[in-house]
Amino acid sequence: MKKRKLSERDIDEIVTKEAEDPSKWEEPVLAKQSGVTSIRLSSETISKAKRLAKIHKSRGYQTWLKQVIEERIRLEEDILAELREGLRSDQ
Repeated sequence: MKKRKLSERDIDEIVTKEAEDPSKWEEPVLAKQSGVTSIRLSSETISKAKRLAKIHKSRGYQTWLKQVIEERIRLEEDILAELREGLRSDQ
């Protein structure tokens, strides 16, 4: 049996009817806020970041800054881990 092709009007009617029928809806999905934030920098710092981003052939200064910050955080975490390990071994 071949299905008949629905017109836009038919589809609109079906969707409208289902939209008003709560049994046709799934449970709501709660979206978490992304971890995105903004940082205010002086125009002088931004200018320097743009210059350095070009030197490093980055797509843009914001991308370069993100990479620098992430690298610095990894470095700091590694240093802290080494310090903790040193303190444990001294005990």
